[in-house]
Amino acid sequence: MEIYKHAYKLIKKNIMHRKIVTLVMFIFLLTSSASAASDILLNGTSLYLSNGGSYGLYQGYVITVKSVSNDGSAWLELTSNDTFVKSEIVHIKGFFTYNKTNRTILSMRLDNIYSGSNDKVLVSFFPAYQYIDPDMPALKIIDITPEETQGQENNSTLPKQKDVPETVIAVIGIFFILFIFYIIRKLW
Repeated sequence: MEIYKHAYKLIKKNIMHRKIVTLVMFIFLLTSSASAASDILLNGTSLYLSNGGSYGLYQGYVITVKSVSNDGSAWLELTSNDTFVKSEIVHIKGFFTYNKTNRTILSMRLDNIYSGSNDKVLVSFFPAYQYIDPDMPALKIIDITPEETQGQENNSTLPKQKDVPETVIAVIGIFFILFIFYIIRKLW
């Protein structure tokens, strides 16, 4: 009879260890996915720029369509706080990607080029992703004053800033801690 009690205790202890390991892995996955999601500033956004137009991104980056060619390509330029960063010619369905210290900061696919009358050209980007640049100051959106060009309109808007109130983060953190205590208490 003593052997059965001992075996029962070992099995119960083994099951409890599995539950604890599962809980720890769940918490790790939850926190790692949350931190990766918080690095995203633009998440698959569509952008539309006219030939010669610029779009102000987060942290002082600006993407500009310098010119568009008849072969289905566009010359793109990326600047950061009025400093040249990257210039590249991208074909339709091609990607404009800016990496900094083995980390992607900007990735945009040139989706299509639409030609209109009087040399009006519209370039669409989809999807467009921007990630936090750890070397740059916290989120900073730069205002671009479009130059008046006769017969050319630029209706691009700045991305909306995603502010999460600190009280919401604190409340979520408290509920998370209470949940963890509840689970640990149930396991023991």
